[in-house]
Amino acid sequence: MSLSWSKCFVLIVIAASLSVLLSCGHAQQLVGITIEPSEEDFGDTHTQVFQDAGLNVQLRALGTYIHPPVTKDITNDVTWVSNSPGIATVSDTGLLTAAGIDCGGALVSATLKTNHSAGNISSSGSIITGTMTANVVCPTP
Repeated sequence: MSLSWSKCFVLIVIAASLSVLLSCGHAQQLVGITIEPSEEDFGDTHTQVFQDAGLNVQLRALGTYIHPPVTKDITNDVTWVSNSPGIATVSDTGLLTAAGIDCGGALVSATLKTNHSAGNISSSGSIITGTMTANVVCPTP
């Protein structure tokens, strides 16, 4: 009788081990993007906007992944966009630059299209975007 229980125990252990191994076979999946710094200010209230032109800072895009959970620098893999290029522009490598034309706030995004959707549901992929704010301080009269 004890031999039968030990065989059952061994089979249960093998089945559990296979289950764990198979569940770790998922492809690594991007689930979020964080941009550092999350906010950047150029200029001050005593400086004319055109004098801020060319001030810059390097942005970093950090991708958060699952299977296994890890954070990676994906700065050169994302597509960078500024919604207000008169305030600030951003290069393909994430260099944020004050334009020297307008003051105010610009929303800068880093976007990456993945090969699958959340939960690995069959699809043509998903789009993951992170954002930050670039501000050019308006001078006071």
